[in-house]
Amino acid sequence: MYLAHIDFDALIREDVPYFDLTGYELGLDHEPARIAAFTREDCIVCGTEEAREIFRRLGIETLDYKYSGTKALAGEELIVGKGEATQVLTAWKVIQNLIDHTSGIATKTRHFVDAVHAVNPNIPVLTTRKMFSGTKALAVKAIMAGGALPHRLGLSETILIFDQHIHLLGGFDNLLQKLPQLKNNCCEKKILIEASDSAKALAALRAGADGIQLEKLSPDEINKISSVIREQFPNAILLAAGGIRPDNISQYATLDIDGIVTTSLYSAAPIDVGVKITALPSL
Repeated sequence: MYLAHIDFDALIREDVPYFDLTGYELGLDHEPARIAAFTREDCIVCGTEEAREIFRRLGIETLDYKYSGTKALAGEELIVGKGEATQVLTAWKVIQNLIDHTSGIATKTRHFVDAVHAVNPNIPVLTTRKMFSGTKALAVKAIMAGGALPHRLGLSETILIFDQHIHLLGGFDNLLQKLPQLKNNCCEKKILIEASDSAKALAALRAGADGIQLEKLSPDEINKISSVIREQFPNAILLAAGGIRPDNISQYATLDIDGIVTTSLYSAAPIDVGVKITALPSL
C-alpha cells in the first residue's frame, strides 16, 4: 500500500533535527553497519514499507523485510539493512517507532477480526476516523494489515447522518423531509443514519435511507431492533457501533447485522520491537 500523505523527511527530522551528536562524537560517521529490527513477540507486521523508505532516504540498503500484514514469530527479523553507521543510527528510533506502533494496531486488529469471524465470517470489522490526529495514514494501513477496513476515511467520502446534524436541521421530521432530495442528489452514495430506536430507524428507511448505524446499544438491544427492521427492510444495512471492545466483540458477532464499527483498535499497545546494530568489515 502506498501512503501518499506521509512526510518521511518530517519523521526523520522529528528525531534528528540536525545531526546525531553522539554518533558524531564517537567518530562513527562512515563506519559500515548492519541494522535489523526484530520482534520479541508474535505479531502481525506493519510499517516495514515505510521503514524501507526511511532507509532509502538515508542511503541505507534494504537487504530483507517482511511485508505488512504477514505474521512474524518472536525473534524474527522484520527488516534488515546496511549503510554508514551514522545513517543507521539516525534511522534506528524512527523505524522502531513506526514498526512497533503500527504492528501493535495490526496485531490487535487481527485478534479482533479472528474473534468476529470465528462466530460469523461474513461480518466485516470497520474502524472509525477517531484515531490520534496526524496518524491517519499509518493507522488506517495498520488496521487494514490486521484484516479490518476503514468505516469512513473522511467527511468527503460517505453520507452518515448523526444526531448533531439532526439538531442543526431542527429535528428528525425535517431530516425526513430532506432525505428524498438528498438521495436524488447523491444517487451513487449510500445514506446511513444513526439511530437508537426502531421507530426512528423505520421512519428513516421509509424516507429513503439505505441503512442504520445502531449507536451505543447493547447486543440485546440491537437484537430486538434489528429483528423489527429486518421484517420490513430485509436488505437494509445495519451497523453496530459504540462501546464495542475485544471483551464483548463475540456477542456483537452473533447479531443479524452487516458490520461492526469500532475505535478501540487504535489504542493498541506497541509490539515489543528491538533493534540490533552491528559493525561490518570496512571495505
